[in-house]
Amino acid sequence: MVTAAFYDRSGVASYHRTVNPLYLLIEATASIFFIGAALAALRRGRLPFLELISAAAFGILLEEGDQLVFETYHYSSDWILAIDRAPVVIGLTWALIIAGAMRLTDALGVRRRYAPFVDAVLAISLDLAFVAIAIRMGLWTWRGIGSTDGWFGVPAGNFYSWLIVTLAFSSLTRWLRDAAVRRRALEWLQLAVPVPAFGLLLTGILPFAILHPLVDPRPGGGMVLFLIVLAAFLAVGAWGVWGPDRQPPDGDRLAILDLGLALGTRVAIHGFFITALVLIGAALQVPVLLVAALILLAAEWPLGRLVHARHRAAHTTASQPIPQGGRAAAETIPEHG
Repeated sequence: MVTAAFYDRSGVASYHRTVNPLYLLIEATASIFFIGAALAALRRGRLPFLELISAAAFGILLEEGDQLVFETYHYSSDWILAIDRAPVVIGLTWALIIAGAMRLTDALGVRRRYAPFVDAVLAISLDLAFVAIAIRMGLWTWRGIGSTDGWFGVPAGNFYSWLIVTLAFSSLTRWLRDAAVRRRALEWLQLAVPVPAFGLLLTGILPFAILHPLVDPRPGGGMVLFLIVLAAFLAVGAWGVWGPDRQPPDGDRLAILDLGLALGTRVAIHGFFITALVLIGAALQVPVLLVAALILLAAEWPLGRLVHARHRAAHTTASQPIPQGGRAAAETIPEHG
C-alpha cells in the first residue's frame, strides 16, 4: 500500500488514505488507453471523438444510475478517481469496449440494421470472460448474491442488461452517424445520446425484470432467460456477419478506434483478468472460470483473422480501377442499410 495525503482548499493535509497499487495500475493503464484512443479519434474528425466521449459518459451514467436506482452492487472504496459512486475508469473501459466492438463490426461489413446486435455480442463476450473474476479481485461487490449464484457470483440480469446497454448505445449512435452525414451540425447531439440510451435500457430490462421472479426467482437467477436472448442476438449477428446481405467493410474514416487498438484492447483485457485469476489463486478454486476465459480469449484469434481478411479484401477491391461502364452502377449502391 502507498500512503497519500489529501488536501483541503487551504492546502493543509486533512487526512491520509492508502492507495492500493492494483487500483492505481488499473486506472493508469485504462486512462492511457483511453487518452490514446481519444487523440486518434480526434485526428479522424469531430464525430469519432464525440462518440468516444459520449460512450465514456454513458458508462459512468450507467454505473451511477444503477447504484442509485437499483442498488444491486457497490464498488470498492479503493478506486481513486470516482464521480460520486462511479469509478471513472469503469466508464472509460466500457467506452473502449463498446467503441471497439463497433469498429470491428464495421470492418466486417455488417449493415446498420444488424450491426448493434453484433456489437452487443462482441461486448458481452468480454463481460462473460472477466466480470466473475473482477468480483473475486474485490473490484466491486454484488448485494445479496453468493459466490455460487448466477454465473459464479454474477447475476444473470447483469449480462442481459449489458446486451441492452450496447444495443441501445450502438443503435442511437449509428443512426445519428448516418444523419450527420447530411447535416454535420447534428454531430453535437452525440453528447446527448447517453440520456435516451439509458431510457432504452430501463425499458429493455422490463421483460427480464417481470419474467425473472416467475421463471427463476433464485438470487442471481434468470440464466435461461439470458441464454434465450443471447441466442437471438447470436442468430441476428451471425446473419449480419455471414449472411448474403452484407456491405463492403468500412469504418476507417468515422471509426472511433483504430482497428489494431480495437483488437488489442480486447486481448489486453482478457490477458489482465486471466493473469489476475491465476495470481489470486481462484483459477484452482474455480477452474471453470479459467476455462471459460481461455476459450473466449482463443475466440479473439479467428475474430481478428476474419476482420483483417475482410478489411484487406475491401482495400484490395477499392484500389482496383472501376470500368467506365460500371462506374454509374457502382455509384448507385447505397452505403448503409
